[in-house]
Amino acid sequence: MQHEIIRYAGTYRFERRDVLDRALAHAREQIDEDSEHASLEGGWLRCFILHGTTLTVNLALPAVAELQFAAAEVFATLARAAIDGAVEARIGDRSIDCYVSAEDD
Repeated sequence: MQHEIIRYAGTYRFERRDVLDRALAHAREQIDEDSEHASLEGGWLRCFILHGTTLTVNLALPAVAELQFAAAEVFATLARAAIDGAVEARIGDRSIDCYVSAEDD
């Protein structure tokens, strides 16, 4: 069975690099500690590009409920720590969710 693809794309900016590093570590912990998030293993965090205090996301995942829920929790964690930016989830041309930084809420 072929699933649709959800594309997550956007950028978050953090106050300092250590804040970005802690947010990513927390996101990794969520994946490692929660058995429901185990489906996110496999290095998908490598689709994150770090440049100074900026995190750029360009990720595609199958549109299955487990992955969508787990990704939402990870992006919500990153958004809470960010001072600017957003990551949008899209299926084709349709926006299905947006994870906006805490400062931009």
